[in-house]
Amino acid sequence: MKEAAFIYPTELASEGRMYTDAKSFLSQLGWDAKKLHGVLLAISESFNNAMIHGNKWDPDKNVHVRLAVKKDFIDADIIDEGTGDIKRLKERKPSDLLAEGGRGIELIETFSDRVLIRNCENTGGVKISLRFEYDERESNPIADITEESMDYNKREENGITVIELTGRLDLTSGNMLKDGVKELLTGGKASIHLNLKNVEFVNSSGLGALVSIMKEIRLHRGRLTLSDLADYVREIFDITQLSHIFEIFATESEAINSYQVSVKN
Repeated sequence: MKEAAFIYPTELASEGRMYTDAKSFLSQLGWDAKKLHGVLLAISESFNNAMIHGNKWDPDKNVHVRLAVKKDFIDADIIDEGTGDIKRLKERKPSDLLAEGGRGIELIETFSDRVLIRNCENTGGVKISLRFEYDERESNPIADITEESMDYNKREENGITVIELTGRLDLTSGNMLKDGVKELLTGGKASIHLNLKNVEFVNSSGLGALVSIMKEIRLHRGRLTLSDLADYVREIFDITQLSHIFEIFATESEAINSYQVSVKN
């Protein structure tokens, strides 16, 4: 059995550090990208919930993460130091498709084989215990475990502002992207396309940022399109039904051409 334990302060920078630590530990198991993405997604959702709703961003409180690789499964415990409000956690659901939050529990339950939510006597907070089925006979360790935080490049294409995203789209990078789009809207650019080809991880905070961006663009009577989603990223949009409210194209060229068609019509 292999184990790892981490303690993180309640601060925005901890999101990226936890993700990197968990991915480094779990990558040795040799999962393909889709499987690893789902496991990291469930852990990330639990971790962000612990910081935001458990510890309520109190910098004097920590989040504890414990990972254990056993013969047939992997256990992950995420523990906050809050007030132990289990009812609030279980009832946290999005009120509608345009809600910017509330999707975390659904994603945790979807990508985990078992979820237990209970009070933690040691910290007084909530302990989320996740289990993921694992067959070590299928292990084929991958060498590259590096995944950078999000970066993006902007360019103009036929009057459309194209933003190419790279890395993780999560709470930290989602806020950065929202600020960048607001600058574009202030400058009068309201036709925006996001190319997600190099986005390897999206959690509910990243989805919430995209919903916020879409609503802001609509207020400016603009249009937002997405393209080049990896299969496991597209799956998250389908699970949360956000694929019904976003304009998603297979390729960037298809998305750009759709703007020209809508203008002619």
